[in-house]
Amino acid sequence: MSEPEATGAVDPKDKPLPSPSGRPGTSGTELGLRANREKASSAFQRAQRAEQAYRAKRRAQYARKDIQAAKEHLKNAGVSFKAGLVCGWQAVRAGPAVIREKREQQTEKAEVKKREKVSEKRRLLEEKMKKATETSEEEAPSAETPAA
Repeated sequence: MSEPEATGAVDPKDKPLPSPSGRPGTSGTELGLRANREKASSAFQRAQRAEQAYRAKRRAQYARKDIQAAKEHLKNAGVSFKAGLVCGWQAVRAGPAVIREKREQQTEKAEVKKREKVSEKRRLLEEKMKKATETSEEEAPSAETPAA
């Protein structure tokens, strides 16, 4: 038995046994490639998560700015709305006064028209009377002249 050791031959008993599944063992190259792929896969997943986190952070920052702007606009809108309601209520309360003023203006307008109409009628009547007196004066002397 010392002879095979000197020649370098391997005893069949010392040979590695095949795996229980009957397949040969994995080579070092395959193991290295698999490890590289797993590293790359995990690095890619980390990069994806970091990218998603960055996008979420950036969108959240813009959303916070938008929320702040919306709050400011709503606050201003609330103030303006309240002022609008106050002014509207004052306008409603002052409504009867506006109506009275319009009635007064219409009444004044109607009185002016009535005065103009009366003055026009008076002027026409005076003209008729003047013509009538002129015609009667003209007729009176002409009636006297033929008789004389």
